[in-house]
Amino acid sequence: MNSKRTFLLGAGFSRAVANAPLMNELWSKIEKVYNKEKTKNKRNREKWYKDLSNFIDMLEYSAKNNMDRLFDEKHKIDGGIRNNLEYLYTLIDLHIIGVPCFNINKEGVSIEPFPIVPLGFNKYYLPGELIQIRDNLTTLLYIVFVNLESKCNLLKEFSSFINQEDEFITFNYDLLLEKALWARGLWSPLGGYIGVSKFSREDDYKALKYNKRYSKIRIHKMHGSISWERSFDEQNILITLDDKENSKYHFEGLEKYLNRQPLSFEENVGYAGGYNPPWIFPSFIKPFNIKEIFEIWKSAINVIKNTKKLIIVGYSFRPEDTNSQLLLAALPNECEVILIDPKAESIRDRLKKLNIEINSYYNSLEEFLKINKRCSNFI
Repeated sequence: MNSKRTFLLGAGFSRAVANAPLMNELWSKIEKVYNKEKTKNKRNREKWYKDLSNFIDMLEYSAKNNMDRLFDEKHKIDGGIRNNLEYLYTLIDLHIIGVPCFNINKEGVSIEPFPIVPLGFNKYYLPGELIQIRDNLTTLLYIVFVNLESKCNLLKEFSSFINQEDEFITFNYDLLLEKALWARGLWSPLGGYIGVSKFSREDDYKALKYNKRYSKIRIHKMHGSISWERSFDEQNILITLDDKENSKYHFEGLEKYLNRQPLSFEENVGYAGGYNPPWIFPSFIKPFNIKEIFEIWKSAINVIKNTKKLIIVGYSFRPEDTNSQLLLAALPNECEVILIDPKAESIRDRLKKLNIEINSYYNSLEEFLKINKRCSNFI
């Protein structure tokens, strides 16, 4: 039997329900995180931010110098790397991978290979240093996303529109969707994620199981989640229920089921303050070398292949996410496609070039819910 409805969610969904930043706005949110962290005297994070900011400054300085050399006249550059974190992640990934490289092999001479796209300033960053810079950026992004909260009724209205037969594919790291469905009793960390089922604490799994808090809906988190972490041996992705940043659980009301207090950032002895979640980063390079992520994508393709109605909310199929277009390749011809986005017309035109026909579109989630909640048969 075909899935009745599949929701495909992007950053625009989180923007609509919680005013979450879009990619080109993330740096301003990171700056706010830094200014807040300074007041807490978290010296590690202060240093990480400064190292990251200095790294970007050098890249931008080098880029502007190259522009000056290429052109006779000075060219005004609108924006920079801080407005384009996809470029930053991609550049770092290119240098970490180290291929393609120029190799100079002479007898008796050992010369370190350099990537084809050089960083462009004197200091050559070793792969380990670049990984640290990427980790610093990821920690700051984590703090931005883990603190997202819906302050309007739109998320609640959206969740009331959902039934347990619905399928979900989301490219967002945040937990806004899970929190809304948890509040309705439709979703739970126990069985609620495709591809990821093990918990960081076995007692949490047993407590939810004992209380029969099984999930009725399962979510495909295509790029990873705030609520996931790596096992110590990095062989597995685990579900964690603790929001250590705020000394509480990720999901309100968990204290009724768990026989412990939530973990706290301050109580975690030896914790330096960094996060290295198992995410697919916003880079043009997206290796699928994590078995759980591979399973998620495999399942999502199967869901798309069997859906009758695809509802795309706030996802624009950006060029750095070309993998997502493979999902659309699995759409059955008879599938109805609905698009919800402030730039719906331009996205519709782009998808039309891929021979994907949009049956109807809405410029906002409010508009979609207002019109379709009247129709009880909208399935």
